[in-house]
Amino acid sequence: MTLRGLLLFLAGAAIAFIGALCGIGGGLFAVPMLHYLFKLDLRASVATALCLVAATAYSSTLTEVLREDSTLDLLVVGPLGVGALLGAQLGFQLSKRLDERRLKSVFAVVLVLAGARMVLSEGIPALADGASGGPGPTDMLVAALIGTGAGAVAPLLGIGGGLVVVPALMFAMPGLGGLAVRAASLAVACVTSARSLQLYRQEGIIRLSLGLPIALGALAGAFTGVHTVHQPGMSQVGQRVMGGILLVTAVRFARDVARLRRGLG
Repeated sequence: MTLRGLLLFLAGAAIAFIGALCGIGGGLFAVPMLHYLFKLDLRASVATALCLVAATAYSSTLTEVLREDSTLDLLVVGPLGVGALLGAQLGFQLSKRLDERRLKSVFAVVLVLAGARMVLSEGIPALADGASGGPGPTDMLVAALIGTGAGAVAPLLGIGGGLVVVPALMFAMPGLGGLAVRAASLAVACVTSARSLQLYRQEGIIRLSLGLPIALGALAGAFTGVHTVHQPGMSQVGQRVMGGILLVTAVRFARDVARLRRGLG
């Protein structure tokens, strides 16, 4: 393995470890790295970063399924996945019509509020509330709506669905428990990342020389991250890290809005 390949492997492992801990695919970190450090254009960076997102999602989900104490709840994952696929189509169409500046302004405010709450609160318990009896029809409808929103936001703002799914599920369905929320988010990413990779592959812009080593690192990092988050107290750590990621993303969107305003001025 070349030095570049080794660096990509290690970067993929680190990003996927954080992603598995928080419930996100990691494209938020991989895209800027590929764009600025490896000089790919933005569209190719997004396409190549999906190799990491898919590896993180599939490795995390498989590792979760194989654990005896797995918290993956298909009654939540199913509606989320269907909603995400429908939302992605909607978001792609809306991306041609909506004002990017106003949309990012609103989303930055929402992310600040959600991130601050996750950082400052004690977080929801790691395991589900046994008294709730599991998700019912209303919960599944809520999950479908959350999935639709996450799928729509991805093409509109260029972010992964996990940044929407995790805080939305935590606030709307806290009885699921933090571990189940994280597992559901990554399971949905299996569907959305596979579909996105298929579309980008047709365009021929995925750089496999960069995508393969970063994906191999992600397989190992996600495996380790899932086992780590199941340790006592680590689910709450993951929730706080996720809150910090939301705040950083909000700052990024605010900077984009300021840049767009200067361009209009």
